[in-house]
Amino acid sequence: MEAFWVGLGITAAVIAVLLLLLCGFIFNQLVWRRTIPLPRFLGKIIAGGGVRDDTYENAAAAALEHLKSLPLEEITLTAPDGAHLIARLLVPENPNGKAVLACHGSRSTGLREFRFTAPDLYEKGYVVLMPDHRGCGDSDGKYMGYGTHESKDSLLWVQYLEEHFPEMPIFLLGVSLGGATVLMMSDRTEGTAVRGVIADCAYTSAWAEFSYQLHTSFHLPDFPLLHLCDLYCRIFCGYSFRDASPIDAVRRAKVPILFVHGGDDLYVPYYMQGELYDACVTAKEKLTVPGAVHARSFYTAPEAYMAAMERFMEQCLGAKA
Repeated sequence: MEAFWVGLGITAAVIAVLLLLLCGFIFNQLVWRRTIPLPRFLGKIIAGGGVRDDTYENAAAAALEHLKSLPLEEITLTAPDGAHLIARLLVPENPNGKAVLACHGSRSTGLREFRFTAPDLYEKGYVVLMPDHRGCGDSDGKYMGYGTHESKDSLLWVQYLEEHFPEMPIFLLGVSLGGATVLMMSDRTEGTAVRGVIADCAYTSAWAEFSYQLHTSFHLPDFPLLHLCDLYCRIFCGYSFRDASPIDAVRRAKVPILFVHGGDDLYVPYYMQGELYDACVTAKEKLTVPGAVHARSFYTAPEAYMAAMERFMEQCLGAKA
């Protein structure tokens, strides 16, 4: 009998160690800047698809080269904690009097995320500022905050635009994590030049998004994996996944919001658009792009996307006037 209990204890200890290692690996993949390389099949599962779209990849590469050929200016800000934050600025020769702060998604950069969108905005006369969030691109930082520290940093970029382009209304545009970021700014815009928010494929909360991924991609329950990953995040990064909650912010929103989502988004599920829209307490609009997968709504329907954005912006300015 004693041997049985010893064996049971050893088995339990091994399982506990393996569970902690697994959660550490998941935490690394979700949050940390430097990630452990994933097996290709896992990367495809997490990406929500797995079929490489060569047409898109070729178009994206060409679009990025075109964006880099435009007169980009590199801007550096120092955050209150000393972190150096980098952004790229596009100023058209004949500005139309409006500025767009464009916030990118997870593990992306400002230039990569908006390689299709920024040139069109630039050609239409918008001042476009594209930061690299901390933990991404050329900015400092070891980890991502899923909207927690990104929203605070982005308010610094709002101040930059206000100082350098006074009297110019500002619109916040974000995709995926960037969409969550701009929604988490929507209740902190009073006294600023921000006049509206465009949130593309944003999640309701980081907790809800990670729970969805565990269930749909891996058929695993929240407990104990998500709880342990959240514990790691609180210990090493100083925030909880529950703190990254755009749906709480839109319940206190101070500016109009346009919610955009791809109809075929399998990464951030389409139903989250409806949940965010229903929770929003301010003026709001919705745009659904049929056939668009995650973060490719503009690529899928650029004319409809741009028309909806510009119509929304004019409505925001008309309401303010």
